[in-house]
Amino acid sequence: MRKAIIAATAALGFAVPASAGVITLGSITQNGANDFTFTYQGTLGPDEGLRAGDRLIIYDFRGYIDGSISADGNANVAVSVENTSPGGIVTPGFDDDPNIVNLVYTYTGPDFRNTGGPFTPFDFDGLLARSTLGGMAVDAFFGLSTKNNPDGVPGGSNTAVFSLGQVTVPAAAIPEPATWAMMLGGFGLLGATARRRSRPGRVTS
Repeated sequence: MRKAIIAATAALGFAVPASAGVITLGSITQNGANDFTFTYQGTLGPDEGLRAGDRLIIYDFRGYIDGSISADGNANVAVSVENTSPGGIVTPGFDDDPNIVNLVYTYTGPDFRNTGGPFTPFDFDGLLARSTLGGMAVDAFFGLSTKNNPDGVPGGSNTAVFSLGQVTVPAAAIPEPATWAMMLGGFGLLGATARRRSRPGRVTS
């Protein structure tokens, strides 16, 4: 079993909150051949709370294994996947590939710290999904949350907060250096064989 801890990735917040939410990859766990669990964690900023319908989208989760998305231990979070996410905002420089599923985590519980802030940042985890791919690439995330204090223009408590940024998602694994050496050696051998076979034969009388 392999477990890799990934460093936090940067998030870019829009407009309302003093500190927007951040989503990062916490770990990758190998369950078997072509089966890897990607576990995500996040933080709500001091100015952020939640209302029913607020959501997090992780775009283009490659190699998704059907039925594997989960919000482990988060009873007030519904999970789903979709190929495109209308209403979501994609981080500049990325796109929403309609051929690759997006992970969607939707808050379904009661109002949570959506007035009376700012508060201390709130950490959460347990958002996960499995992939057939164990490598890593960078893609986009989008978060919709709720402002919890009246500061800022425009808006105040119970207005929407949009957070977006980059997060690690699955990709095809890059071969180890030793594997590259074997592959290059094999290609060289194939090339030499092909060259030998392509030489014209000598005719003797």
